[in-house]
Amino acid sequence: MTFKNILFCVLFLPLLIGCSQEQSTGLRSAEVKALDESMLPDEHWQLSKATIEVSFCRDRVNESLLGSKSELRGWRLSGESTAFPPYRKEGLKALAKLFEEADILLWQIEGNVSAQRYHIVKPSGDSRGSVADAVFPAVVTLSSIPEVCYVAVDDSEY
Repeated sequence: MTFKNILFCVLFLPLLIGCSQEQSTGLRSAEVKALDESMLPDEHWQLSKATIEVSFCRDRVNESLLGSKSELRGWRLSGESTAFPPYRKEGLKALAKLFEEADILLWQIEGNVSAQRYHIVKPSGDSRGSVADAVFPAVVTLSSIPEVCYVAVDDSEY
């Protein structure tokens, strides 16, 4: 290899790595958005029995995820992306970042100005026990993320 080829590789390798990360983040964002707009559980996804309450450290993110159970259900039943308010985009971006950093998919069941409640989402092919076993490790992981100020678990019936 000549010096020019080595220099070329050194200069453009970081760009190629950055492109693959950006594409991965885009796919995760799309998956989070698609799940947010879906009525779950379905034939592809199952939900944890326990709910996880999460509060982001920025009030703006908490406010962008506002939605009562009936509002979220109504938006999802419409089957249209446009049914969801535009302010949700910032909140979904925060959820996609959590998915990227911690590999935890969350499906919102309600949200107010201070916190939201979620179920963990797993593929329907996973055993029911693996979904249940994912809750407490997820809480530990979410608690260690600086953007999250509060995490709690409620395992009562939903």
